[in-house]
Amino acid sequence: MESTKQGATDRNQPANQINVSTKKNPNFYVFLGKKYLEEHEIIELHALGNAVSISVIAAENLVRNNYATFKEIKTKTVEVSGNKDEKSKKAKLFITLQKSPQFAENMAKFNKIREENEALKKEEQTKQ
Repeated sequence: MESTKQGATDRNQPANQINVSTKKNPNFYVFLGKKYLEEHEIIELHALGNAVSISVIAAENLVRNNYATFKEIKTKTVEVSGNKDEKSKKAKLFITLQKSPQFAENMAKFNKIREENEALKKEEQTKQ
């Protein structure tokens, strides 16, 4: 049985798929995307309805900071069931990202900066 990560809710979904929700902010999905890219060459962000804008922001941040490159973007109209068994159509966005050649280098830089910031924070706390 495959292990699933947070964001992977359906047992039948691929291990490299992230289902984007409106309950979390784009920065969460940037963090999650970097974690997935550590294990996979290609990841997919899937978003339905209002979560589309969150997935676009997260994907753009991953690309802008050279963690990934856009491989494919596609949309589909899907039928979803509502609370009272009412069916409605919603837009679903699929963003496929490929790990950037500079991924490892950028992760190393990010971790170094994070460690420096944590050290500064500890230093400030000891002065108080």
